[in-house]
Amino acid sequence: MLTFSTMFRRLAYAIILIVFYFTGHSFYSAIAVDWPQWRGPTRDGILPNEGLALSTLPEQPKVLWKIKSGEGLSSPVVANGSVFLFENRNNNEAMVAISTTDGSEKWATELSPVFEDGQGPRGPRCTPVVIKDQVFAQCSRGTLHCLDFKSGEIIWEIDYAKLGMKFIGEKGSIPGARRHGFTNAPLVIGDMVYALVGGKNNSIVCFSRKTGQLIWHALDHEPGYAPPIPATLAGKQQFICFFVHGVAGVDVRNGDELWNIPMKTDYGRHVAAPIAHNNIVIAGSHQVGLQGIQVTKNGEKLRAEVIWKNIEAQPNISHGVLVNEHYYGLGDPAKLVCVNITSGKTIWSNDSLSFPDPKRAMASFIVMKNNILSLTSGGELCLFSASKIEFKELGRTQVCGINWCMPAYADGKLYVRDGIKKKGGNLICVDLTKYH
Repeated sequence: MLTFSTMFRRLAYAIILIVFYFTGHSFYSAIAVDWPQWRGPTRDGILPNEGLALSTLPEQPKVLWKIKSGEGLSSPVVANGSVFLFENRNNNEAMVAISTTDGSEKWATELSPVFEDGQGPRGPRCTPVVIKDQVFAQCSRGTLHCLDFKSGEIIWEIDYAKLGMKFIGEKGSIPGARRHGFTNAPLVIGDMVYALVGGKNNSIVCFSRKTGQLIWHALDHEPGYAPPIPATLAGKQQFICFFVHGVAGVDVRNGDELWNIPMKTDYGRHVAAPIAHNNIVIAGSHQVGLQGIQVTKNGEKLRAEVIWKNIEAQPNISHGVLVNEHYYGLGDPAKLVCVNITSGKTIWSNDSLSFPDPKRAMASFIVMKNNILSLTSGGELCLFSASKIEFKELGRTQVCGINWCMPAYADGKLYVRDGIKKKGGNLICVDLTKYH
């Protein structure tokens, strides 16, 4: 029987192949695989087998184009010849479609007033999702918009306030997304869109992808900052959700809670996305460490228990990746770690990555078969082996300025966005297969 996560991965691959067929992309050593949502086609930071994996990095990669970008912390995504950049324009959160060829603008649509707090610039913080002819944009204050891929025209939109969510902002002690903005990218599977909203009976909400119609809504938990992750655990298809109170599994059919593990931190600042493998969920946050959660079947119900904790590997604002039952991510303080997910033990750690502020260090990771590409908040790229024995560097180069965004990778090209202060930054396209 296919697991839910495997079905999700195969659906993503099928979409890639359909796009390839109808757009006439060419083969050379791999298919031109798009990067249509946060952390790639399967939202786990893993490049599909059809993608162009790197074995080394050029010392000075070729910059194909570089354009100015407005304020924001949303990561770029790439689909069918367009880069989608979510930025501040005229004090509105605006979705912009840009040509992958030369960085020229195709269209721009302003959506919702910008949000600003002490954590970053004025602008959107949630990465868009592109599925076929639709672009989904979730704004910081809690609105969801569906746009037409070609024109940017709004097809439908929803204000979470009408569902009972009251956005507060950086006031008092309100925790989670209502404090620092909605960063948890919606999940699109088939004809459904799943979003973490908040408010009574609206922790997770299912909408029609075509019309925005409400299909079902469930639970009373406050959403954190991590997006819902699809998985099959103990034979049950579910979404792993990181709420303010902790991690929970919810039924894909109706949102019923299947299990939960409390994790309490200051202001519910849960950012790192959970990862699932062989009925083990790897999740964690600052103050509580990285944790391994075993999910088993207990009669007709599911049971979850923490089987290990690793304080050294605790994630803060970075999302780790999984390769051959080993977790690779950024621990605290600012160390690259490799952790065995069965035992929870740190296999190795390394502190050679460069960060402008180690206390707020951030790194993004892309798995390329047996190698991992990392981008630090200082704009440094490092390619290293997914070794179970030791840190083995394969290449290193500087590609951009200070950033907190996940890059997009497609066809040997990396799309990076820098600038975490006011006045915006840049969107840069670099070819990692060519030298200056």
